[in-house]
Amino acid sequence: TIRYRNRANTSLLHLIYNHLTMANHGPEYGLDAELKAKRDALYDPALEAEAKQFIQSVTGTSVGDFHEELKSGVVLCNLMNKLYPGKVGKVNNGKMPFVQMENISNYLAACGSVGLATHDLFQTVDLYEAKNMNQVVTNILSLKRKSGK
Repeated sequence: TIRYRNRANTSLLHLIYNHLTMANHGPEYGLDAELKAKRDALYDPALEAEAKQFIQSVTGTSVGDFHEELKSGVVLCNLMNKLYPGKVGKVNNGKMPFVQMENISNYLAACGSVGLATHDLFQTVDLYEAKNMNQVVTNILSLKRKSGK
């Protein structure tokens, strides 16, 4: 952990970090739009429902809006800790974006440590910014298979 001498530097760094990681990219055009359309067309609500049901059966947490409920990373960290106790050391309940993304990163690291294949993982922004929810669903269902639940 880096410590700063005054709060102004810390606030400025958080502002810069949030700007760089949470930039509003606007609408997608050209190839990006085509790729997004393909990803959206492949999204299977039945697989999402299976992932939601798995999360609820293991954690007891009901998942409504898939993206919004998982975005903070808390539900995923709790899921991992229920399946593999102690795999995610600290679960942060804060509302700051960098705290939520840290939860997602900790969950992904735990997925790697329990043996999930790299192609079954997702990038933090895939979930946090809903860039590729297909991969998030794939990850959760892979974890389900791995855990045998």
